[in-house]
Amino acid sequence: NMNINFKFLLLGTSLSLIPNLLYAQCAETDCLKLGYTKLEKCDNGLKCPFGEYWACPKVEEKAVLGECTGYAKNCKIADILNSDGTCTTDKISGKSPIGVVIAIKDNCGWAMTASPIESYIKWSTKLVETGIGTTTNLNTAIKNFDACINTQKITKLGDSSQYPAAWAAVNYAPNLSPTTKGKWCLPAPGILNSLYKNMKAISNTISKLGGTQMSNFDKRYYERIWSSSEYDADSAWGLDNITSSKISASRKDFAGGDIAVVVRPVITF
Repeated sequence: NMNINFKFLLLGTSLSLIPNLLYAQCAETDCLKLGYTKLEKCDNGLKCPFGEYWACPKVEEKAVLGECTGYAKNCKIADILNSDGTCTTDKISGKSPIGVVIAIKDNCGWAMTASPIESYIKWSTKLVETGIGTTTNLNTAIKNFDACINTQKITKLGDSSQYPAAWAAVNYAPNLSPTTKGKWCLPAPGILNSLYKNMKAISNTISKLGGTQMSNFDKRYYERIWSSSEYDADSAWGLDNITSSKISASRKDFAGGDIAVVVRPVITF
């Protein structure tokens, strides 16, 4: 009987060891399979115990304000652009809105201020042909998205007394994002055309931000937004407010009477 009990005891012991042996053989030691995918050390990262790889916390993707880096693919027209370079559908605690997304094309997005930064302002005081986006053809004009290229060209032609609208844009920066000064521009006609096509959704976001609606400027006057493109020597392209809703040309030295001619700058992201 003792021999039989001893055999069972040995059998029991060997069986109890088998799971541990199998576990030791099957334990994963491949760092990549375990989620350690970075070769370089990162902040708050964990090093793989079996090699030189690191597991790094996911970093929130953000835009570089003033540049086209491809982040715009994460956004949609009428989103809010925040000072940290993220797009959100609504205001979010801890984030500071700086504009409303009004156009997305290819790799780029453009966000516009929720209210005018200047009103009753001239495109220029000099009625000369600049060659900047110059066309009298609407279909050609609305293909132009070169907001900042155009704006920088305008400011090279003269100072703020000669080209007030463009200088107002480049001198602007929201209080919540002072480092964006110099990155704001007059919108190109193609960007304003996108605004026109998506006016209802964009107006809804302007309301969320407590901005000034384009159809209700001063509750008496309607608004015209300057673009960065020229029509001819005398005129420049712009967008009338929602009651007229059209891209058209007006004299560069027109600042508005019943029509509040304004600057609503855009920032590229």
